[in-house]
Amino acid sequence: MVFSSFNFLFLFLPVTLIGFFLLGRRDEHWAASWLLLASLAFYVSWNPAYLPILAISIVGNYLAYQRIQQVAEAHKRLWLILAVTGNLLLLGYFKYANFFIRSVNDLTGAGLHPLDVLLPIGISFFSFTQIAFLVDARHGRAADVGLWRYALFASYFPYIVAGPVLNHKDLLPQFADRRNYAFSAENLTVGLSLFTFGLAKKLLIADNLVPVVDAGLSGDDPQLLAAWIGILAYSFQLYFDFSGYSDMAIGVSRMLGFQIPFNFDSPYKSTNVSEFWTRWHISLSRFLRNYLYIPLGGNRHGQFNRYRNLMLTMLLGGLWHGSNWTFVIWGGLHGLYLCVQHGWQTWRGEGRPAPTRGVRFFSQVLTFLAVLLAWVFFRSPDLGSALEVLRGLVGLNGLAVNPAIGPSELAMVALGAFIAFLMPNTNQIVLYVGNRFPDAQAAFSLIRVQWRPTLGWALAMGTLLVIGLLNLDKTAEFIYAQF
Repeated sequence: MVFSSFNFLFLFLPVTLIGFFLLGRRDEHWAASWLLLASLAFYVSWNPAYLPILAISIVGNYLAYQRIQQVAEAHKRLWLILAVTGNLLLLGYFKYANFFIRSVNDLTGAGLHPLDVLLPIGISFFSFTQIAFLVDARHGRAADVGLWRYALFASYFPYIVAGPVLNHKDLLPQFADRRNYAFSAENLTVGLSLFTFGLAKKLLIADNLVPVVDAGLSGDDPQLLAAWIGILAYSFQLYFDFSGYSDMAIGVSRMLGFQIPFNFDSPYKSTNVSEFWTRWHISLSRFLRNYLYIPLGGNRHGQFNRYRNLMLTMLLGGLWHGSNWTFVIWGGLHGLYLCVQHGWQTWRGEGRPAPTRGVRFFSQVLTFLAVLLAWVFFRSPDLGSALEVLRGLVGLNGLAVNPAIGPSELAMVALGAFIAFLMPNTNQIVLYVGNRFPDAQAAFSLIRVQWRPTLGWALAMGTLLVIGLLNLDKTAEFIYAQF
């Protein structure tokens, strides 16, 4: 069951909201229990076989959390290592065991048989969320929490399939606040608007770019114009698909009265790769910085160690996305970009004048092209396919355009570019409405639009929602659901 489905919109969501607010009027503990049961039901709807894996992860991590809280300071580190190792083993078995077997076979010709492993949906998200909680518990940064509420935090249905990656400080204090269990018209309308924006991104933009991507990049030898149109279409499909899901997740959570952080902030408007990673998949970037890059030493021990830590962080971030060497290469490219950027900034030194508008525009174009190049590996099923696309991008496969790419397909790519580069993002439109998280970064847009509870906005959101509902039968799978 996905957010963009009839079952979710017309059965699961209304029943969950009505039950939650009716119980919330009586007792917040009953409402929280209802939300936990709804979250587990949502997870089971994908495949009942996933539930034992999620339950083992939640109970095991909670028991480890209790031990970390109870044992002497000298033993806390040991329990943290054991708990994190357990999470990584669980993630490694289900997500990377066959990747390891394939790699061994490719290198040695051993002929090992792949395992019959069922990849649980969202395992990367609920594993990282709980690892962050345990690390903070070890350092005394996690508040006391009971098993029932912890289980709700770890399995919370808006995030569990494709994020954002949650931090306990984002959500557990809200679960403990009695006021959040009362119905709020503002939360409902803002949440529904966010959900509508996300649904429109997914159904009206991302899904309509799928045939353009297939026409441009399918086949053995994509030619110059087709390859460029295809990879541009993919960059916008990926952005609107994933940011659309995130908007829907944030919107559903806001309807319930709980706020989770925005996950995208006009990433293609970035003027360098560091800025890109503060705008793209923000929750994962925060996790990688706080729980990997900084513990590795960050930039505290000289430039060489800084570059090493950047590369390790991005390589592991790439591997987190999928069990394929193409994801590792994608992460490595971003690590290389970051090293080059920081090396350039170090060489230039401090005290330089602010860049001119022309320099900023050139930097934005260069950054987008670097990100575009890396997306080739992100999308490709293997290295050979990626290299064929790269050959096409430089014209080594010829110059023709696939006849399947016509004016309507080009118009979809142009629409994606127009919205991504020139329009305000969701954060900027609704951010001021009772938001508990930091403001969006400054990002250029042709117009300034702010959501308000007015009749005009209600008509606009209602129209957009109806158009989205009329396209529900055409929805494609969310790209990040596979991670």
